[in-house]
Amino acid sequence: MHRAARRIVILWTLASWAATGWVLSLNPFAAPVIERTADEAQLAFSRAMTLRVTPEWLLPRLEAAVVADAPDDVALYLELAAENGVTLPDGLAARAEEALAAHEGFFAASADCAACAWDIGACPTLTMIGICAIPVEMTPVGDLNALRRAATDWAAGEEVDRLDVSLALVGLAGTVVVVVSAGTSASAKVGATVLRIARRMGAVSPRLLGALTEAVTGLVRWERLGDVALRRVPLDAAVDVARWSRLTGIAADVGRLRDNTSMAEALVLLRHADTPEDIGRLARVSDAAGSDTRKVMRTLGADAFRLLRRVSHLTELAVGLLALVTAQLGTLALGLLRLGLRGLAGGSRQRPLA
Repeated sequence: MHRAARRIVILWTLASWAATGWVLSLNPFAAPVIERTADEAQLAFSRAMTLRVTPEWLLPRLEAAVVADAPDDVALYLELAAENGVTLPDGLAARAEEALAAHEGFFAASADCAACAWDIGACPTLTMIGICAIPVEMTPVGDLNALRRAATDWAAGEEVDRLDVSLALVGLAGTVVVVVSAGTSASAKVGATVLRIARRMGAVSPRLLGALTEAVTGLVRWERLGDVALRRVPLDAAVDVARWSRLTGIAADVGRLRDNTSMAEALVLLRHADTPEDIGRLARVSDAAGSDTRKVMRTLGADAFRLLRRVSHLTELAVGLLALVTAQLGTLALGLLRLGLRGLAGGSRQRPLA
């Protein structure tokens, strides 16, 4: 019986060593962290939000949103409370409903919409942005309005917002550069408009602003457009193709974010991006979270970006097997040490006296 048990232990040890060698041959540490699938990311978001959304976390934020008269935030926190079983104090719940109702009346909405269409910074809700401001901004009227502001500043001797002007010109030039952009001028128009609006709303961080400025500056050689129109030079002579590719890449991620949420929500979500790479991460979050993207980002913040990745199962297996082999070697070394000590003790007892 003892001999059979010893053989089983030896076979188990050899099998685990062989398995460890095979797993290591697959280079499990070459890519220890991998991207989660959309379903995996959605599940990770759900678990993290369940832990995060507690009365201690939610109630102060809802109170602040009510005091600030921010109906979009009020509605978001009410939804989070309902979805996560957070009970609201009666007084706070009533005040929250009143804050929402104040922006739902016809006359209030009409007045807000007129102001919103003229200046998107005056839009009180995402709904107003989507209905009143974006339809105007997505047309040449929005780009021309940006140029009007620049002309007014120039005439008054004030500093002209060159990035705002450049993005407006890119929007107006979309049809001109369609050939160079291989058909992506439409997405560039959308991306440029979203970014221009987001910047006016204060939703673009300084780092992202720097990257956009670099991408847009020198994008179109406006002095050459006349020659292009007269067909004296080819179309690509008026466009910096590398910068255009950079801008359309950013615009594509903004487009995914918009498609998965809405144009208005995409504008707000850009507040979470510090770099063009962050915009790509936001787009990935929206691939998984869809219409709940704003809830995910408001609740988890940058943690949502980290949840997009996980340790690969192969790496986890390799770490487990290495831990097992290490334990086996330690046990073997300890056994050999004990045998050695026993041998020394037995030898000393059998040594004859001189």
